[in-house]
Amino acid sequence: MINNLSQLKKAIQNQQEFKIIKHSRPYMIGQIRKPNIIQTNGFYSIIPDALDDRVSISNGGRGSWLAFGKASHWEFNNGLCTKYLSDTHNDDTFIWTIEFTQ
Repeated sequence: MINNLSQLKKAIQNQQEFKIIKHSRPYMIGQIRKPNIIQTNGFYSIIPDALDDRVSISNGGRGSWLAFGKASHWEFNNGLCTKYLSDTHNDDTFIWTIEFTQ
């Protein structure tokens, strides 16, 4: 279970798949993603079963980008990892909620 940003980064580094539980763009809810290219400040993710999907082919085939941001931009609750754009956690700054499948 992921309880902090350090654990989340390790899961991403291990390329663990995750499911999007909630997203600011509703069409992405339910997607299974796999980290593709991991950098120190964020990562690209793809849909492993849909490599021709617009998410997977975005950014020159690297996938969809998400910056880790600060630890204060995240909430961790019962295995759910929620990312916001800032320290202010509300609907205006919400990005997504994910859960690791492994």
